[in-house]
Amino acid sequence: MNLPSQVYQLGRSAYRTLTLKPPRPRELFYKQILHSSGEQSRTYLQSLLDFATVHVPYYTNLENSGIQGNVQVENFPVLTKPLIRENFQTLKADNSASRNCFLNTSGGSTGQPIEILQDREFEEWREATELFYYRQFLGLELGGTPQVILWGSAKDIQRQTKTKGIKAKLLKLIQPTTFLNSFKMTKEDLQNYVEIINQERPVFIKAYAGSLYQLAKFVRTNNLSIHRPKLLYTSAETLRPFMRELIEDVFGCKVYDFYGSREVGAIAGECSRGKIHIFNFNNYVEVVDKNNQPVQPGEEGRVLVTTLHNYAMPLIRYEIGDMAISGKGCNCGSPLPTLERVTGRVKDHFVTKDGTLVDGGYFTRQFYFRNWVDEFQVLQQDFDQIEIYYVPHGEPVEDDMADICSQIRLVMGENCQIKWHQVEQVPRTPQGKLLYTRSLINF
Repeated sequence: MNLPSQVYQLGRSAYRTLTLKPPRPRELFYKQILHSSGEQSRTYLQSLLDFATVHVPYYTNLENSGIQGNVQVENFPVLTKPLIRENFQTLKADNSASRNCFLNTSGGSTGQPIEILQDREFEEWREATELFYYRQFLGLELGGTPQVILWGSAKDIQRQTKTKGIKAKLLKLIQPTTFLNSFKMTKEDLQNYVEIINQERPVFIKAYAGSLYQLAKFVRTNNLSIHRPKLLYTSAETLRPFMRELIEDVFGCKVYDFYGSREVGAIAGECSRGKIHIFNFNNYVEVVDKNNQPVQPGEEGRVLVTTLHNYAMPLIRYEIGDMAISGKGCNCGSPLPTLERVTGRVKDHFVTKDGTLVDGGYFTRQFYFRNWVDEFQVLQQDFDQIEIYYVPHGEPVEDDMADICSQIRLVMGENCQIKWHQVEQVPRTPQGKLLYTRSLINF
């Protein structure tokens, strides 16, 4: 064991003594992951389904659902956010009170957050899965590795400032982390963030995709120099191609995109070849069509997630609200199944009067190389009503605006009404995310 690892282990042990925290089982789960297989994942799934039909009132009370006597995941109904709100009590396992549970909430990026009951085993599996991704895919050992996190979670930001005294020093030794707040990203804040990154010289930076893009754009626009980390790690937002291109060019390293949520934990992560590998030992993932049937590799569909280790409130075929393209195998060496890419949230997609879905990426592409636009959001109010909010960088170019409107009408209809709104800042979600496209149409 080298000296940094010894210091890390000593600091971790001392910190746990001071905080009275017992050793974590995540390392045990991590070892299980290393030896897991597709068969083991199917065992996890079947065990959860069998448990739910006996111990979760919501599923034991379902009649004529095809579940009784045939406990296969495809026979379970899709679970939506409204259904979770309406059936919260009956979705809890009858033994949840003995499972050391806590309440968590969804991010609420596109509406009212939902509450989920989770147990400690779920949390340990989430951390073990992330540990697996860091070690096996990114080649990182988090202990003692300097990192900068550009994030909008109040819990994470508060954690940095609440711990005081010797605990804070030990925590800094164990996990030297600097949090930067994505809620506040004025030009002054961005300048400060560049200076902090240059001073801290992190090995990697973890960030909302949109926030990291805005930082990269600020660096490029102002001709600044910024520290080059080993890698970048984005999550919580759709990393679109134009964002990836600029971020990698400015920082001079690869971006790895991670897919997860508060409701279900770690779902999938990008490998060195660009494929998104599903962590099938932590969640069972389906990509389905409008009839809830599996799509073929290369086809786009809605994402359904079944949590494999949250027995306090099992989420079975939970419609998380995302769209993805089903993938094939990958030659990176990992046997895990893949997604070609996560194309965005369902609400990122626009819908025409005849029910056709238009990928939100079509609208973001219209703003490529429009250097007079600092940030923007395209909002669908109705089938034929679109509003564009933008922050200018210099004077707007009328010919560009006319071209954008023309391209939008090509897919949304020639009678589509488009209104432009010049603003000082495009409104963020409560988590500090900038949504480049958003539809208010329910479909």
